[in-house]
Order: sequence, then structure tokens, then C-alpha cells
Amino acid sequence: MRLYDDLADLWPIISPPEEYIPDAFLWRNVILERLEPACFSDGRRPRLLELGCGGGHLLSHLTAHFDAEAVDLSPRMLELSRNLNPTTVHHLGDMRTIRLDRRFDVVAIYDAVNYMLDEADLRAAIATAVHHLNPGGLLLLAPDCLRDSFRGPRVIDWTRHDRQRDVTFIEYTADPNPADTTIESVFLFIINRDGEITVEQDRHTSGLFPKSTWLTLLEAAGFDAEYLETEGYDGEIGGHLFVGTRRAGP
Repeated sequence: MRLYDDLADLWPIISPPEEYIPDAFLWRNVILERLEPACFSDGRRPRLLELGCGGGHLLSHLTAHFDAEAVDLSPRMLELSRNLNPTTVHHLGDMRTIRLDRRFDVVAIYDAVNYMLDEADLRAAIATAVHHLNPGGLLLLAPDCLRDSFRGPRVIDWTRHDRQRDVTFIEYTADPNPADTTIESVFLFIINRDGEITVEQDRHTSGLFPKSTWLTLLEAAGFDAEYLETEGYDGEIGGHLFVGTRRAGP
């Protein structure tokens, strides 16, 4: 996926950090309403681990409230996140397999959870969260789409600017095989740098599961699970938040 490799420098332009403020505000409130009071004892801040942090844009609005660490599979995206979140400890790793020798009060997986392509992937990511969570800790998952409501094909587009470039982003998403658990997206980036126009293309495969699958897998992994309908984005993207509270005991 080129967006997380040789095209990573486009990420802060097409999806700037300030656009994550509403979601970060929501997530902070959801977390603070559900965490045990002991997580705030002696004035300490809750510990948060973000899996699949990408460029660190959501995280940049949470670090003032949590002692945070972050994981991502892409070295280029980790570099962006480190620059944006210099006080946060970052780890290179896969959310399905990474194991850190520490526990957290919150594990957050924002839209990177889209790249869990089948139930085995999703179980593995949830198992990673279990490994890192204290009893009573929270897991937050925010897929872009649910099988229950996905309608395709769909096209979304927008244009953003920095000092050097105008970048128009176009995303086409469809479900070529409704019998499986994936959808396909084609990204086009039209870049205008001082009148010189170039076009780059990228392709992404994302997971697509019904609400019942998310809730069932969370419950099976030892969470009390809930689904929150939130504010989505243009193109019927987002608006889904699954919250799991880790039960005490085996």
C-alpha cells in the first residue's frame, strides 16, 4: 500500500491532524466515562496504547490526557507520528502479533482495524489487546464500514493544500465478492506542484464484517461489549465505535 510507504508524505495533506479533533474528543469522553476510578488514583494519567497509529493524527489530540505508546507496521508512518508526537514511545510491529512487556488501561485501534481482512485477523488483533490490558481496561475499535450498512460502489473526493502542493484525493470503493469479508478501494492522488500535475494510484483491501461479528468476537475474548453509533463522514464512512471492557478473571 503506497500511501503508507512511498506516498506517506501525502498523508498529512489529505488527512490533516485537525480533522481528528471531533473523534479524539468523543474517544476521550467515552474512555473517561468508563474507566475505573483507580486508573486516576494519585493523580496519574491512564495509560493508552494505540495499535495501528498511522501518522499519529488521532493520538496527537490524546497525549495531553494519557500516557501513550503507539504501534504501527509502517516505518514511514511511524516517522510521521514521532514527529507529531515526540513524547510518545513508538514501536514497529504488527497489531496481530506484537507483544510488549507492559499493561495499559486503554487499547485503541482507530481505522487501522479496517486492514483485518478475516475473522482470524480480527481475533488476533483483539488477542493483542487482551494481552496488553489491565482487568477493567478498555478496547476501542472504529471500523469505517459494517456489512449491515455498506452500499457500493461509492466514490468520495476532496482537495487539500500545503505550501507546495494541491492534492486531490479520489477513492472508489466496491464489494466485488459479497460472499467474502473484504471490500476493495482504488485511491487516486492528483498532485499539482507549481502547475506540474502528476497522478498516483494505490489499491487497498479492507475487512467488512457485520456488527454481530464484532460483538461476538469481543465477548468471546473476555470483554463486555457495546456498539456506539457516532458521527460519520461524507461517503458513509465511519460512525461506528465498538467498546469492550475487559472482564476480570480468566
